[in-house]
Amino acid sequence: MDDSGTMEEHGSPASDHDLDLTALPPLGEVLDGLTGHVAAWMHTQRWYAHKGTGVPRVQLRGWAPLRIASDHLVVATVMGAAIGTGDPGNESAGISAHAEALYQVPLVLRRPDGVEAPEEGAEIGVLAVPGGPLRVDDATKDLDGRAALVALIAAGAGAAGPDLRLSATVLHPSGAEGTSPLPVGPGARSRLLSGEQSNTSMIFEADDARPVIVKLFRVLQDGQNPDVVLQAALTAAGSTRVPPVVGEAHLALGELRAHALFAQEFLPDVEDAWRTALREAVDGEDFSAATRRLGATLAEVHRDLAAALGTVRTDQELATAMVDQMRERLDEVSSQVPAVQQHRSTLEALQRRALEAAWPAMQRIHGDLHLGQVLAAPGRGWVLLDFEGEPLRPLAQRSRPDSPLRDVAGMLRSLDYAAGAVALEHGRDVTDWSGRAREAFLAGYTQGAGIPAEDPSLRVLLAAFEADKAVYEALYEARNRPDWLTIPMGALERISAAAAGAGSAG
Repeated sequence: MDDSGTMEEHGSPASDHDLDLTALPPLGEVLDGLTGHVAAWMHTQRWYAHKGTGVPRVQLRGWAPLRIASDHLVVATVMGAAIGTGDPGNESAGISAHAEALYQVPLVLRRPDGVEAPEEGAEIGVLAVPGGPLRVDDATKDLDGRAALVALIAAGAGAAGPDLRLSATVLHPSGAEGTSPLPVGPGARSRLLSGEQSNTSMIFEADDARPVIVKLFRVLQDGQNPDVVLQAALTAAGSTRVPPVVGEAHLALGELRAHALFAQEFLPDVEDAWRTALREAVDGEDFSAATRRLGATLAEVHRDLAAALGTVRTDQELATAMVDQMRERLDEVSSQVPAVQQHRSTLEALQRRALEAAWPAMQRIHGDLHLGQVLAAPGRGWVLLDFEGEPLRPLAQRSRPDSPLRDVAGMLRSLDYAAGAVALEHGRDVTDWSGRAREAFLAGYTQGAGIPAEDPSLRVLLAAFEADKAVYEALYEARNRPDWLTIPMGALERISAAAAGAGSAG
């Protein structure tokens, strides 16, 4: 993308900076020589999830060429980042001295002066090798790199190297069979989506195709990514509550099997519900009708996921496991955030009451639902995004059936956060606004799910899940935004007071 913010067309202009692979050392040796550059660069990236362990020791674990052109080479690589240091403190935090995280790092190699206008932050380093120096760029921040990544999916193609193999599948939710729904080829434009935290997403557009967003999963864990599995299931079921899935790519490295890329329709010029909610709250506009529709949308998504992927009866063992997770989080956060400790006994009593409640069946859920994961799409209504779950949780946990009430509580917390943000940033008390919005959302959900709104078990379980989320928020805010700690603490005070009143009444 140039300084004006416009999208750039795929393909570099003709260049005299040819890249003669026969004059270079074997590609594996070249890539091995990059690991020091990659380690220093990777530690500065927003998606790098292990910053607390310092600059990692990086080893090349696998590679496969995606494109070999006259002036550049695009390579898929998997880098192993050693994140343990042998410090006993890391052992107690669950990081062993030999722990390694696998990251997907696609690269573009070319001559140092082989690109006329490199994108900001693209360069990883310049490597001195026999045959002349090579500039190495992050492929997601390079026009040719992005073109090679989307072309892999568009062609339903594969790639193979000594240790790494990739295979792509393209779907056709719309358009004629045999025509790619992805914008590729002459005239196609691409840019990087800004602001993402845990992965890297790229936008592709062309005049004769629908815009597409392609997500590259940075941290690799063995198993199928919920973002792909759940949205593909909803697309196959004909749901209009997610952008249609158009393709995916997965990779194999030793025993590892993981999703590498995920492509779906991109909805341009739409606003997420967080921004909408903030604006409506500041303007004093009632948000209840919108949140009632949002509740009904979530119920619809839960129904479709249950029909497509099944449910599991919540027996006492499953309910106990859920509550144990809440207790562990409360124990951990209480020891680090003194304000949470004040509510501990009341919240523990609430957790005990949750064990006595009637639980709904477990099923696959969104897992990290908040207003920022929802778009208001013209003519379509609310659309949900990013079904990956909490990215810092292990993939195996995020792939298990969970309580649908976790999603409901997540949205209730998000509406409360909108009111808190308005109070902090605009000095306005919109508690009544959020209260109406929350109740309308819950009414829309319970009606859509066929649950009595005043069901005692529902109220107890929602309070427990909301409290669990607020405890997590308290730790985050204490570490990162102490001025915002008042938001989750206000929720814990409200939930604790209600729980104490219910306990004394019982």
